[in-house]
Amino acid sequence: MKKTFVSLLLWLALIPAAFGECLCDPAMLLQEGEAPVWTENSYQSANVYISITSERYLNSDIYVADIYVRSVNSFQRGMASNKWKGKTQTIKKIAQANESIIAMTGDNSANLSVGWVIANGKICRKTANRKRELCVLFSNGEMAIIQPGDIVAKELAAGVEAGEIWQSFLFGPGLLTEDGKAKTTFSSDVKPKNPRSVIGYYEPGHYCFVQVDGRGAASKLEKGKKSVGLTLAELAAYMEKLGCASAYNLDGGQSSMMYFKNGVISSPYKNGRRLGDVVLIREPESN
Repeated sequence: MKKTFVSLLLWLALIPAAFGECLCDPAMLLQEGEAPVWTENSYQSANVYISITSERYLNSDIYVADIYVRSVNSFQRGMASNKWKGKTQTIKKIAQANESIIAMTGDNSANLSVGWVIANGKICRKTANRKRELCVLFSNGEMAIIQPGDIVAKELAAGVEAGEIWQSFLFGPGLLTEDGKAKTTFSSDVKPKNPRSVIGYYEPGHYCFVQVDGRGAASKLEKGKKSVGLTLAELAAYMEKLGCASAYNLDGGQSSMMYFKNGVISSPYKNGRRLGDVVLIREPESN
């Protein structure tokens, strides 16, 4: 049964905010007090588990970070120059300033004139956007994609005030139907092959970051080859292939890149560009 935004908020109000609870399977995490373990493509601690895989798919390099978090406090947005609409910076500077384990291109919402922006439990902007779907990450780990006509300003504001809403994202579009199947029609005009950045959602505490190289960037995975990028339809099919329950497209093109450990692991078009924001995973901040 389809849930409207209002009924979804009322339903979530019955579930306590989960900052003090373990959202994901504790077996994915280390025991409290154990030192974090880094490898070239993974990270594991008592709060976060990340495993990165890569593959060639439809003539493109794709990087998939499988992510488990104890609390959504670890799932954050990092703003350039540490402020909303701050001066753009490299992904490395934003990632390091926020003590990121992994970071990926954000939604570029500062360059959109209207639309709700909620970052790390605080409202940055609260104006309507009649075109773009809004992706909402709730404090209990649920993620929902809300159609423009279903956005209720009072409910959003109340959700943030009550500590029930942790993040929102504004780029879009959503890529999967409510039963996890790939969409074939999209509200976005950016449908051709392009570099892409995507948030995938499996269940509370389990997410993925997906980054696709494109526009002829040199492949790191197959010598002598290039990455052409994916269309929105191809991207949606890929997110269905991963088994996500929901997936939301973020800023792409030259902005699309993924940072892990100490550097950019993807091959951005023209070496990427300075960003206004990133999505990131970090060790949780103290409450």
